Amino acid sequence: MKFRRLAYVAVGVAAFLVLGSCGKGPKEEITVLIRMMPAQQRYFKNEILPAFEKKHNCKVKLTTFNNESDLKMMLELDARKAEPSISLVKTPFEITRQLAEEGLVQKLDEAVSKDRVEKDLAAYHPVAAALAMVNGEPYYLPRKLETRVLFYRKSKVAEAVQKFESHRSRIDAELKSLNSYGLPAGFTFDADPALWDLYDLYVAGSIWANETYNGAKAGRIALRGARYNGTSQNIIDRAYTLGATQDEIRTLKGNAIDETFFWEQAFIKNGLYNSGAWEDPWRGSHIYNAIKDGKAFLAYVQQIDLFNIHGWPEDPGMPSYLEDPEDMGVAVVPMGVSLSMNTDGKPAIQGTRKVSTGGWWWGIPTAAPKAQLAYELSQYITSQTTNAKESSQFGMIPVRKDLLENLSNVFEEGWVGQIYKVSVDQISMQLADSVITIVPIDKEYPKISDNLIDAWYEIGVGVVKNNKPVGKAEVIKTLDAQYRVKAKEILGDRYPATATEAK
Repeated sequence: MKFRRLAYVAVGVAAFLVLGSCGKGPKEEITVLIRMMPAQQRYFKNEILPAFEKKHNCKVKLTTFNNESDLKMMLELDARKAEPSISLVKTPFEITRQLAEEGLVQKLDEAVSKDRVEKDLAAYHPVAAALAMVNGEPYYLPRKLETRVLFYRKSKVAEAVQKFESHRSRIDAELKSLNSYGLPAGFTFDADPALWDLYDLYVAGSIWANETYNGAKAGRIALRGARYNGTSQNIIDRAYTLGATQDEIRTLKGNAIDETFFWEQAFIKNGLYNSGAWEDPWRGSHIYNAIKDGKAFLAYVQQIDLFNIHGWPEDPGMPSYLEDPEDMGVAVVPMGVSLSMNTDGKPAIQGTRKVSTGGWWWGIPTAAPKAQLAYELSQYITSQTTNAKESSQFGMIPVRKDLLENLSNVFEEGWVGQIYKVSVDQISMQLADSVITIVPIDKEYPKISDNLIDAWYEIGVGVVKNNKPVGKAEVIKTLDAQYRVKAKEILGDRYPATATEAK
């Protein structure tokens, strides 16, 4: 496979010539705080770290965290110790600014020279490098980029297309009860999910929910529903496709926000989502198992999810979650259009396919006992050779220019190439006018995230669990009464001056 061979090009040899060493005496220990899937952590420990440990006469100890608040608490506790131990932390993009502004991670040029940092950052793709900065200062080295794309079962989409006409009148009536019109004027159900908008997504989900599979009728669209960042990401990405701004996401104001929750209400009320999402509730691994068990035919997922779902035939540690891996389809996300209609039978909002770009970055805690060595380790992990090898194994979008700008070399390589091609197409949509589409990364983001999830549970899940009223007017009423008020409390004096009371 071409992409795997990239990992062994001669340029990569330079990655092993990292400056500095733990010396020739007894091995020193450096502690790295991470969160990874089990297969990836095994690979990281056994295939990536040994070369660095040998070169630097070091032992890298891995410590794990479970979520963003856990990470922050561990850094705070470590900093209070007489002898702190954590020297490097794998940081989710959503809290990079928060950790920097609260003084929990240091600027990179406090660990090594400013010239060194500038030179090293120049090797990364401009998007990754830009997201490594906080208030114009370099606080992180990029690890990987992430975005969401659409996973679907090819065979099940084909079945839905075949059965659409037998379901059309039912679906039209179902939607008419919500938007007073039904399906858009002249609607045709596209056989190619890469061309879908939210009405196509609704139609596919509605057909699956009303057909019997494995002896039962149930929602076959999977999503995360646990109270964590993965769930708020669903809401944020839906809002972005409908044209929401960051300020609207922060404040929960604006028509794009109203339409986001209106759509979620429709999907939940009419049984399109698998209810396990909020009943169990689901995280990423639950989606894998739902796909394996035939409970889910479609989901918004990241690149590493696709690699895990498909699996590697030659790697017993990464089995497929599909009976037939060839049945895995990948596409850019459906275009956002509003559920509400104009009088001409067209959606009132014609949106985009933009969702957020995020990922993971390496940061050095302010209290790090081995800051320089931590920098060398983070630079080694994201060197050309190492980044190529790990990316090819787990579907990570590379962060280096020499890799990300040459992925066209592998687009013909079957399912791996398809994942990368679709992912790069998706990210390209999110870089309009040099503005990168990202989640709000204010220090208040964890509370913003919780507010979004709370609203989703009441407005969406509430229609089936608590028999809450349905309709856009009810969505607006609930947002006004509770969640917009809460947003104003969360943001305080950082509440955007541009926020309007108009819907």
